[in-house]
Formats: sequence, C-alpha cells, structure tokens
Amino acid sequence: MRKLTESELNQVKKAISEKKLFSAELLVEIYDHYVTHLESYPEREFQNELNGLEEKWSNSYCKKLQYNLEKTYAKSLRTSQWLLIKSYYSWPKAMFTLVLVILLTLFVDTFPFKTQILILFGLPLVFLAGFALVVNLQNRARIDSIRKMLGKPSFSISSSFISKLSQQIVFPLHFYNLFLNVPRIFGWTEQIPESILNALSVTFCFLIVLHSFSIYEAWKIKSKTTLI
Repeated sequence: MRKLTESELNQVKKAISEKKLFSAELLVEIYDHYVTHLESYPEREFQNELNGLEEKWSNSYCKKLQYNLEKTYAKSLRTSQWLLIKSYYSWPKAMFTLVLVILLTLFVDTFPFKTQILILFGLPLVFLAGFALVVNLQNRARIDSIRKMLGKPSFSISSSFISKLSQQIVFPLHFYNLFLNVPRIFGWTEQIPESILNALSVTFCFLIVLHSFSIYEAWKIKSKTTLI
C-alpha cells in the first residue's frame, strides 16, 4: 500500500471541502475512507478512483448522513441520560433522595424567597456553565486539529456530538426562565402562597441537579466512544 502524494492529498481535501459539511465526525470518517481507499491503488488510477468515490459519496448522500448522525447522537444522549436517572431510583437511593428533598425544603423555608433562588438555582447553574465551558474548550482544540488535517477549510466545522451535548447542558435554563418569568408575567407572585413557592423552588432545583449529574455521567460514557 502506497502513501498519497501531497498533490493527491490536496485533491482529496478539496473534494471533501466542496461538500460543505459541518460535522467534524463525518468529515474525519470520509477523509479516512477516501485516503485508505486511494492508497490501495497505483498512482495512475488515482483520478478514476477519486471520481468513483465522489459519485458514491455525493453531496446529497453526505448531507443525509450528517442529518442521521445528529439524530443518532441526540437520541443516544437522551437514552443514556434517562437510563442513568432511572438507576438513581433504586430503593436505597430513592429513600435517600426523598429525605434529602424534605430536609432541603425545611432548610430553605427559613430564608427569604430571593435567597432561596440564589442558593437553589445559582449553584447548579454555575456547575452547568462550568461544565459547558470545559466541554467546549476541549472541543475547540480537537476541531482545530481536524481543520488543520483538512487544509483549514473556510467553512465552519463543529462536532455533532458536542453540539447536541451543549443543547442538553443548557436545557435547564428554560426551566429557570419559566420559573422566574411566568409568575411575573401573569402577576402570580403575590397570589401564590410562600410555602408553595418554596416547594416549587426545591422541585425545580432537584430537577436541575438531577439533570446536571445525569448529563455529566452521560458525557463521560459517550465521550469514550465518539470520534470527537
């Protein structure tokens, strides 16, 4: 098996770049497939084989692969997260969680409502923000190496897995906005008893913490098998 020349590699990179794909995982897979295939043929057959690959890996076919890859990552993350959440509810863990929620409810009931919000929502959201920052910094370094491998194409490249993961990480922000803004919009803040607000605060906090732990564990599991 021979090694492709610099000129041949540039033709491969140009062909792949013209597909205008953004998924780093798919771009790496196509590049590896092209190079491995072409290296098994003599130099005189390079152009014919490259044309054959281009017919097989057409732009429409690659776009469909990219779409399916995103759907697969999203479903895989949701499934892993849900399985992890269910695993938290074995009998000892479920009882411990119930006791913890009751104690937390009694504890925060001693603070003003604004302080409750700061404690209950501030800490989990700081964790999620830090988690998102670490994930994206690691991803940026990997994307830079892929861009260099592909000859630094002008179009944007991102990890399909990290994109879906980031969406899952920031999902609790919708709960936060819902909890804070909806009562204000409809003027419910003065009508809802403080005891109910306290219970809602603890409930939302519990959901965010549960989400934070499960998405972190899902990331650790899935990052071992993903390309990026």
